[in-house]
Amino acid sequence: MTLFLLLSTLLLTTSLAKDLCHKDDKTTLLKIKKSLNNPYHLASWDPKTDCCSWYCLECGDATVNHRVTSLIIQDGEISGQIPPEVGDLPYLTSLIFRKLTNLTGHIQPTIAKLKNLTFLRLSWTNLTGPVPEFLSQLKNLEYIDLSFNDLSGSIPSSLSSLRKLEYLELSRNKLTGE
Repeated sequence: MTLFLLLSTLLLTTSLAKDLCHKDDKTTLLKIKKSLNNPYHLASWDPKTDCCSWYCLECGDATVNHRVTSLIIQDGEISGQIPPEVGDLPYLTSLIFRKLTNLTGHIQPTIAKLKNLTFLRLSWTNLTGPVPEFLSQLKNLEYIDLSFNDLSGSIPSSLSSLRKLEYLELSRNKLTGE
């Protein structure tokens, strides 16, 4: 009888367990994983599980409907470019791609859609191109770290319009000008 009660309770609890992850976020995250060639680093990103429990992610509480608020991919064997789909995570406040030496290409313009972003770290990668002007559209940014890349050109003066910006790190790039 005790075994029956235990199994019944377990089944009831499992059936009541709710996937907290928003379906749009889960779809976007699976596209990001595919775009990065399904790296082992993201093996926990299984469509059958709650994405709020996946490695490299944080979800907000019920006040933001458990939307993905933080994407942190670092120290992995990941190659390719920053997937443009990162811009389709509207509640993201923190975006980190760090110590991914096989990450190449430009900083994706879709990042400009992340109006809630406060923390941006794209460092120790092999990103190229200029420091993008579109970063100045992200009025909530408090922290930007684009160090240890192959970015070139000048620092956009438009970054001075970011009133909340407290930290800007651009060292170890190929930047020119004042």
